[in-house]
Amino acid sequence: MAENQNHPAQSYRVLASRIRMRVLDWPGAEPPVLFIHGFSNNALAALRLGNLLAGRRRVIAPDLRGRGDSDMPFGEYGIPTHLRDLVACLNRLGVQRFVVAGHSLGATIGVFLAAQYPDRVTGLILFDGGAIPNPVAVEMLNAYYDSLTYRYPSLEAYVARFRNAPAYQPWTDELEQLVRSNLIQQPDGSYFRRVARYVIEADRRAEHLETWKQLPDLYARVECPTLILRAGMGMVGVEDRVLSDEAVAAMRAGLHSSRVVTIERAGHTSLLTIPSEERDSAILEFLGLK
Repeated sequence: MAENQNHPAQSYRVLASRIRMRVLDWPGAEPPVLFIHGFSNNALAALRLGNLLAGRRRVIAPDLRGRGDSDMPFGEYGIPTHLRDLVACLNRLGVQRFVVAGHSLGATIGVFLAAQYPDRVTGLILFDGGAIPNPVAVEMLNAYYDSLTYRYPSLEAYVARFRNAPAYQPWTDELEQLVRSNLIQQPDGSYFRRVARYVIEADRRAEHLETWKQLPDLYARVECPTLILRAGMGMVGVEDRVLSDEAVAAMRAGLHSSRVVTIERAGHTSLLTIPSEERDSAILEFLGLK
């Protein structure tokens, strides 16, 4: 369980859409912030946000189906399925109105959620996503998932690959916990990814470019204010930055009330975890906590 020394997050399971979803829940004032993690991550991606807001604003962070400690069914995946799961989870928790904060795929799901449930979503925070991505970033992501390894002999060797990568600097406790949570030990001592190959492939088929192409048309249906947090770096460098200048311009033109904050030294994943007064201040101001 992820926790802050003063404000531990509860960890529990919720039956939603006929699957069990693991949820991390930081206590705080209502309405809560629903955090939706990225493609191959899990709810621990909310660690820094949860610790930032703990005691001030409730943060609810579920593992999407097929990820973390949520159920991993064979069958349907894709944004409509994730939307149904999340809405069912919130309904089980008795949450009617909420702010959505999503990273990468989670940001795209967040735009769909805000567009389809404008009476329930009171604010939208997009961490490096929610737009048609830079083609170079798409190419980089496709190459990454095409060559993804699912079994590792050592947890430490897996973690070291990220700890020593320029795109993940500076290394933080939150990032360490997130990376370690990606693997689970097997009886023979080896480690497997918590997200299976068939889940990755099912969601990749569902989240192709045609889905992203719907996003600009959805912006006009988003009635709540939006905070766009963009990483200055991408997976490796500036060239594969996920949100291009053109994508951000389209977001600002389509979303009726938006603010863009670029964290220049952050990469696509480290945007969630690196120490950043600029990012944290923007979030607190957006939520009316400053």
